[in-house]
Amino acid sequence: MLASVTLSPILVGCGQADIPTNASTRDFCGEGEKFSASTSFKEGVAAAEKLGEVGTPKNITAGARAGFVELVERVTGSDSGADFKKKQAKLTKAEATHLADLNEYIQKTCDLS
Repeated sequence: MLASVTLSPILVGCGQADIPTNASTRDFCGEGEKFSASTSFKEGVAAAEKLGEVGTPKNITAGARAGFVELVERVTGSDSGADFKKKQAKLTKAEATHLADLNEYIQKTCDLS
């Protein structure tokens, strides 16, 4: 899933409480792969919305879950690819750490071959 979170320059208002916490690893990784394969901002937003519907597995770390939620909200809350890139460039230190946690979780959990 999300082969590398920052490779897809694409992910309003879902909120952490609205995103499910009981996704299967297969669904989480599968939808993440679709997100990573997005080739346009519009595709990325649609894929991010689906990610938000699928949610995260129960065993995800708190930091990785925060990164997932933040990424989904950043993509779905952006008006365009350029808007997303601006938001991505202004990440707080905590948000950057959360994305790194998410990337690490994905690398350990999803078969990226």
